[in-house]
Amino acid sequence: MLKKTIILAIAVAIGVSPLLPRVFADSGAWNPTVASAAWDYDSFSVERLALDADTEGPYQFNDAVFVTNTAKDCEFPELCNEVDLTIFKDGKSLEIANVTNRVTEAFWHTAQDGRFIYMVPKDAVDSWGTVFEYDPANGTIATLTDLTRASNSLAFMTFATDGDRIYTSTLQKDKVSGDVESSISVYDWGSKFARNDFTYQLVAPWQEIVDVQNGLSLVRFQFEGDFEELWLVNERERTMQAIPDTWTQPGGDILGAHFLSDGSVRYFRNFRLWNYDAAVDEAPTDAGGAFLSWFAAAQDVIQINGDRMAYIDDENGLYLSDTSGVRKLGVAKGGVFNLTSDTLFFQNLDNEYVGYNYINSSWETRSYHVTDAFADIRVGTDENGNVWYENTTNGYLLNVGFGGTPVLSDREHAYWKGNDGSIYEATFSPLLDLERPQVQAFSAYGSQSVYLMSGESLWLIPSPEVYFTWFDSWDDVVRVSQPTINVYLDSNDFKGDLKFAPGTRVKTASSPRVYVVGGDSSLHWITTQTVARDIYGADWNKGIIVVNDPYLWKYAKGVNVDSNDDVRAI
Repeated sequence: MLKKTIILAIAVAIGVSPLLPRVFADSGAWNPTVASAAWDYDSFSVERLALDADTEGPYQFNDAVFVTNTAKDCEFPELCNEVDLTIFKDGKSLEIANVTNRVTEAFWHTAQDGRFIYMVPKDAVDSWGTVFEYDPANGTIATLTDLTRASNSLAFMTFATDGDRIYTSTLQKDKVSGDVESSISVYDWGSKFARNDFTYQLVAPWQEIVDVQNGLSLVRFQFEGDFEELWLVNERERTMQAIPDTWTQPGGDILGAHFLSDGSVRYFRNFRLWNYDAAVDEAPTDAGGAFLSWFAAAQDVIQINGDRMAYIDDENGLYLSDTSGVRKLGVAKGGVFNLTSDTLFFQNLDNEYVGYNYINSSWETRSYHVTDAFADIRVGTDENGNVWYENTTNGYLLNVGFGGTPVLSDREHAYWKGNDGSIYEATFSPLLDLERPQVQAFSAYGSQSVYLMSGESLWLIPSPEVYFTWFDSWDDVVRVSQPTINVYLDSNDFKGDLKFAPGTRVKTASSPRVYVVGGDSSLHWITTQTVARDIYGADWNKGIIVVNDPYLWKYAKGVNVDSNDDVRAI
């Protein structure tokens, strides 16, 4: 088997080394994640993070990975609706205190314009709190706006984001009649327009802005008696319109409501999917598909990503909804599925882990269920609870631990909750991004000569040291007749002696310099121990191949390696 190229399956089960106590940022600064135990392997490391026992997550919304704890400032934790948020990126953590706990709800993020936006409440007579945006691309946080509180306001309900505008829903007491009314306001931080109240017409004890598009708010109202109705509130034209036939009976529900890019609205009413376009429809139309499953919470049976929504029915039938309609893709075993920006993943009834790429209408099959993707990096789990990492470009596949639902903060870090309830962090070496060709070793019966073939090229393997940088054992050598070897030599491009495999560390006895062999078969000097440790882990100085000075003359000198990113370019 090709070493580390087809499958690299390593169990996380050895040596524990306790590290320093946990330290969190308290002023907007990023700190390295701190672990209670760590394990180092050839191409990755795993740490059990030193987090509190009540830590929930990890969550991944809008490319941000985070965990939560009940806010430390809560006087009565069992009644508290605030959490302390810890965001992970590039192996570092950032703690943000006293965030509204809706940050853990998928439908909350659906309403935030595809961005990671949250609020820190204030206990003030003139302010509900401050709205912030976290940018996962660069790890920065921006203050968007402060949500002012009117003198007759009673309660803050929720908000949704559209461009530079935040639409808020509150309850207020009418200054004349004394009635409790629903109020919707808009804040535009781009133009510095602080606040504009544009509706307070409905007497409703509860309301939620579920989505906003081009100044049009999609609002779910709940009236006395537990009746629900879906409304369109136009901020620009100052109009309000109930979507026909959305009134529910007591106990009925409206779920998964969202705008599509064509301006239509799609939602579940009493577990049936409906579509409504205010510009052309007199009444909602049945969007097709089976009834939504009622055996689990809506957040567990509906996923929304842009124009696309995936959901399951009561028999775990899996459906994909978009602007072209609704189609059934199969049955998701156990009701488990994952909708990404280009693919819907699930396990079918044949126990195959499959993915449907809706961009190019193609199917793929994997050895595990994909729970998250970052460019060409994927992570997931199988039915035995193994956590997997895969680089789809070069074929690296690693078993990195045990637990459920791993997520990626970037291409080098994954997080999951282990079977013991702890949060684990895996750090992947940039060596896993090196391109390694598919190869095969051949030797004639009774011959000591071993050849490596890749594509239409052939090399002679000059030594066991070189061989074992490409393969794990001599069992990988295929024995053939000498005439077969001769045919290989005649029909392929013979390139002489084989060099060390990409990623190999090598040095001479006369120099402290350590080089890494790149995909270009050149030597690249690793300039510092810090860089070497980042690439190879704490044992970076073990397993280095020492050769005589003339041996390295066979290799060209490439660019130096000054950082992890440099490795990917060699």
